[in-house]
Amino acid sequence: MTKNNRLLIIGLDGATFDLIRPWATAGKLPNIARLMRGGSSAPLRSVPNQNSAPAWSSFATGKNPGKHGIFYFDERIEGTYNKRYLNGGFRQGESWWSLASQAGKVVGVVNVPMSYPAEKVNGVMLAGLDAPGVDSPGFSHPPELIDELQQNVGDYIIEPGIPSYMKMRRRDLAEQAIFDAADKRAAYTRYLMSSRAWDVFHVTFTAPDASHHFFWRDMDLAHPEYNPVEAVRYGDTVERVYERMDQIVGELTALAPDATVMLMSDHGGGFNQRGAEYLNDWLASIGLLHYLDSGGQRPSLPARGKKLAMAPLKWGYNQVDRRLPRDAKLKLVRLLPGVRERMEMALTFGNIDWTRTKAYAYGARDDLWINLQGREPGGIVPPEEYEALRDEIIEKLHASRDVLDHEPVLEEAIKREDVYHGPNLHKSPDIIIRWKTTRVIRGIYLPQPGKEPPPVPPLSPNLNNGGHRLHGIFVMAGDGVREGHRFDEGILWDLAPTILHYLGVPVPDDMDGRVLAESFDADWLAEHPVTFSAGTGESGQGADYDSEAQALIDERLRGLGYVG
Repeated sequence: MTKNNRLLIIGLDGATFDLIRPWATAGKLPNIARLMRGGSSAPLRSVPNQNSAPAWSSFATGKNPGKHGIFYFDERIEGTYNKRYLNGGFRQGESWWSLASQAGKVVGVVNVPMSYPAEKVNGVMLAGLDAPGVDSPGFSHPPELIDELQQNVGDYIIEPGIPSYMKMRRRDLAEQAIFDAADKRAAYTRYLMSSRAWDVFHVTFTAPDASHHFFWRDMDLAHPEYNPVEAVRYGDTVERVYERMDQIVGELTALAPDATVMLMSDHGGGFNQRGAEYLNDWLASIGLLHYLDSGGQRPSLPARGKKLAMAPLKWGYNQVDRRLPRDAKLKLVRLLPGVRERMEMALTFGNIDWTRTKAYAYGARDDLWINLQGREPGGIVPPEEYEALRDEIIEKLHASRDVLDHEPVLEEAIKREDVYHGPNLHKSPDIIIRWKTTRVIRGIYLPQPGKEPPPVPPLSPNLNNGGHRLHGIFVMAGDGVREGHRFDEGILWDLAPTILHYLGVPVPDDMDGRVLAESFDADWLAEHPVTFSAGTGESGQGADYDSEAQALIDERLRGLGYVG
């Protein structure tokens, strides 16, 4: 064991060294700078699709999504084009906090995404944003913990409703909600750290990611949605959020001066490249997707009727979504159970002609699916053509250009088996896409001889002007850790084995991650060799949400840009 065997882990969702390093150098983040000077740090590579749900699940288990089975906050229902929302109970593979508990360590875990229902740890736990509400069964462990917290600290905020404020064009309230939620979460954490014994304590703050999603454009002069008038008011919002995070880091570390500290993020941040929203139209332009009213033929009577029927429904749905507050929308869900889910799927795929479509995308996702026979209900691609079609799509993505500057849009297109492995590989999309990080994409086209590039479409505002990047942060400082050391890269699923090893707990041999040995002093490593245990197997199956809970989760995740 280490001399000071307590470990404090602070998750800063979406935090990036692209912002931290210059602001720390400028003296704006003194507590984070102190930890970086006194410890080891490295960029932390996220999961391949840079999505928070699989990222935090990999943080928890030390496994890639092909093993733990979480690729997004939702998954496609087998044999359909429909989706269902997931929670932490669907995750396969034990969490590091469960393994630490079994080894006799006392743990505290607060607000990890994809951690509902709370596990029965040796200590305390509050679930993350996949929990429908604080009164949901299993929100806290022990069950009475949430009542104690609300009596002593105040109402618990799972997610402060920032998207609703943005839809109402109340950016001032959205900004304030980010700070209020961070301050309240810090208060819960201070209370638990001070009132409970613990060997390892983790808390996740989502404020950096929220500030990126909704306020990135205000500090980015090159962003096409940059507004100099609004920048006067909100140009420093992201910076002030990081400064508040730095203050909270200082407050929490001061409560446990003997503890080793780890700062981490699940992915990085930047502007929203917006490539995903053009994918289906791009597929249509190269003949791999067909709409019911396309192809140069007069649409059938049913197709024309469907299009006419969808127009007012789409308008009405958008009006409800934009104008009604969350509580009013939930009342509609109670009155009309299941309607929202059917409307969402109709609006996403209602105009696609599956009989002629070979590939498709889900709105907000940077990936593609093949419309495969025997898997999709309307699949038309024979299995023997699957590989050739993926190669064709990847080749054409590399050759495609932005309609605005005619520069390449693609950084990388990856076949799923090249980045994932395990029993859940079949749940992954067929192709994962990474866009160039040099521009906000305005449209995608494949240059063809004798054909003029399409016109540049008008810029449509996007609620989420910030997005994710592949590399987050890792900083660790304390007993046994090298001082002032930088190394090239860690991977997100390296953290679970690193945490367990630091606590003196054997690392399961089926984890994909490794102990980040380069973080530690050579003498400490010699005294603490890594030990292994047998793999952990699978966890229990999570429960589906009812219609009201599904609507609440949908509203929360859709506004944050995780589904669409």
